[in-house]
Order: sequence, then structure tokens, then C-alpha cells
Amino acid sequence: MYLDALTSERSNAGAALHSRRSLSGDFLFVSQGPAMAFAAEACIDVLRSANRLLGRESYTWDHVCGVGGLAGIEGCGPDQTLVLVGGIELAWRPVQEDIVALRRAIRNAARVCLVGSAVFVPLAAGVLGARQLAVHPDFRPGVQETSRRIEFSDQTTCHHKALSSAISPAAAVQMMVELVGARDGEFTRTSLARYLGLSEPGREAPASEHLRYHRLAQGDATLNGALQIMLEHLEDTLSVGQIADLLGVSARKLERGFGDLLRQTPLNVYRDLRLDRARRLLTQTAMPMNEVSVACGFSNVSLMKKWFVQKYGEAPEAVRQQAFGALQPA
Repeated sequence: MYLDALTSERSNAGAALHSRRSLSGDFLFVSQGPAMAFAAEACIDVLRSANRLLGRESYTWDHVCGVGGLAGIEGCGPDQTLVLVGGIELAWRPVQEDIVALRRAIRNAARVCLVGSAVFVPLAAGVLGARQLAVHPDFRPGVQETSRRIEFSDQTTCHHKALSSAISPAAAVQMMVELVGARDGEFTRTSLARYLGLSEPGREAPASEHLRYHRLAQGDATLNGALQIMLEHLEDTLSVGQIADLLGVSARKLERGFGDLLRQTPLNVYRDLRLDRARRLLTQTAMPMNEVSVACGFSNVSLMKKWFVQKYGEAPEAVRQQAFGALQPA
């Protein structure tokens, strides 16, 4: 894996990587033990959110617990990203019987990501192929004792050659966002960061459907303008002709633009935005179902339920129950 270099040109804000080499959408997470399983799940949630924003299953993953489960990592292939997730308290010193499996997995993987104490794993296995690493301050003396060739990054995350690193489980979330951005573009990275609440504090997280369609619009001013108008008029829905008039274009041109780039009609996109808002209201508020339908521009609850089931494969009542349990009425 270390034959493929991946440049780590980053801005002061920690911009994502600028190369697509050694970037795989198939991830294998190995946590140091049960106590670190939550950190692996937090990283997986980044991938899950990325899939939702992209509107496709671009990322897949498996998770193996490090204690008694390392036999599962022997299947790590050359098309996978291996993420070793450690904490910030205890150095991860693999036992001898695990080192063979770890060494094989590290050598096979397209890219290796080290989180926290996992920095000690490739050192113990003798297969560390990158010199620049993001290492937690508490672990730096131990790393230097093992290898004097390591250069410590002054950032919380680092990407050098085919190895990425984060100083802690908390920083690992940012590392995952950067990897997604390197693979799917800067717009996706910034959108994902906003969606996860990692940037622009104080602002409401943008609607995922709007972000997805905005990305597909590829910067087209007319389509972006139409999407913004739709977002501002979810309750008092406008016709395609009214939206076109506000933009100063013909309805035909607007429909053609949506078809060419978004592969949808304006009305279908508009409905997706309204349904996205309905789902958020159902999961984040106790607003009665009829009020939700009105707030999302549907003439009645039955119509909203029909389109909701068609899009999400489950009834609005089920989504409400999953979010609030049986305590809240539908």
C-alpha cells in the first residue's frame, strides 16, 4: 500500500486531501477493545451520513472488536481502508499472536488509518511506511522511543502517503470527513461537516436532500436558485411556472435543467425537499401529523403519508415511534 503516495496538502482549516489515490469506499474498522467500540461507531456514522447526503451507498463497512476477534481482519483486502481505532489512555500493544494478522492486514490494505493509541500497532508489527503522523501528546515519547524517524504533525489529523492518522477518537471523526471529501469532493466535505455539526456553529444543519441536489447541480446558478426558492417555500408551495418567473427563465428551460443534471422533474425534487422536512419534523418535534403535513405543503395527511411511504419505505407513524417511542402520539 505504501507505494501509492497521497499528498496531504491541507489548509489551516484542515481541508481535505487533494488526491484520490489509495482511497477506498470499503472500510474495515478494528477497535482496540470493547471500550473503543463507540469510537469506531462514531466513524461509521460519518460514512452513514455521507451515504445519505450522496444519495447512494458509496461507503460500506465492517467492524471487528480487537479483543478475541482479530482473526476477522485477515480478510482485509487491497481494495479496503483499514481503520485501527485506539484510545488516548492506554497504548495499544498487540500481543504476539495478533501481530501476524495485523501485519498482513496493514500490508494488504489500500489505506491505513490510525486513531489514538493505534499508532503503536504498525510500529510493533514493523510495517510503518509513513514518517508524518498525528500523534497524541501523551504518546509521543513512546513513539519516539520506538522510532526516531517519525515527524509529528502539528494538526489533529494527518494524511501522508497511504496512511492517515488522528490523535484521538474525537479527531477521528474529522479524519473520516476529510477522507470522504478527498474521494467525493470539497463540496461533499463541507456539506458533511455542516451536516454533522463540525463547522459553522450556531447555524441550523442544512437539509440533507437540499445538499444532495445542490451537489448534483454542479454550481448551476439557475438550479441552485430554484432549489433555494423551493426551500424557502416548503409550506406555501409554488408551481414550476412561478419558480421560473422568480428566476427570470422559462418553465421549459427550468425543467430541462433539472432533467439534465438532477435527473428529476422540478416537482419531484420539490416533493423530496418537502418530505425531507416532514421527516425532520416527525423525528425532532411533537407536532401533530396534520400540522406536519400543512407545514410541508401537503394538502392533507393522506397525501403526505402516500409519498412518505413511497420515498422512505415506512409510514410516518413508524418514524415518529422510532424517534420518540410509545410516549408520543402519532
